[in-house]
Amino acid sequence: MESINFREKMKEQRKLKGITQLKLAQELGIGQDLYSRYENGKLNFPVALIPEVCFYLELTPNDLFEYDRYIRLYHSNKKK
Repeated sequence: MESINFREKMKEQRKLKGITQLKLAQELGIGQDLYSRYENGKLNFPVALIPEVCFYLELTPNDLFEYDRYIRLYHSNKKK
C-alpha cells in the first residue's frame, strides 16, 4: 500500500497558501528552525500540534492524512 506523507501535504498546502515556515512557526509558538525539522522529517512531528497546523492551513486532519484515500486503498487491497 502506498504510504501517505503528511509532511509533504503540510508543505504543499503551506506553500499554496503563501505561508512561510517562519509565519507558521510563529503561529504555533515555536522557532522556524524547529518547525523546519518537523516538516522535513528530521524530528517526529508532535501530535499535539496537528489541530493547530490544520487550523492555520485550513485543512481537516482527514485532509492532512488523506484518511478517505487510505480507507479506499485498504478495502481495495482487502478484496484481492
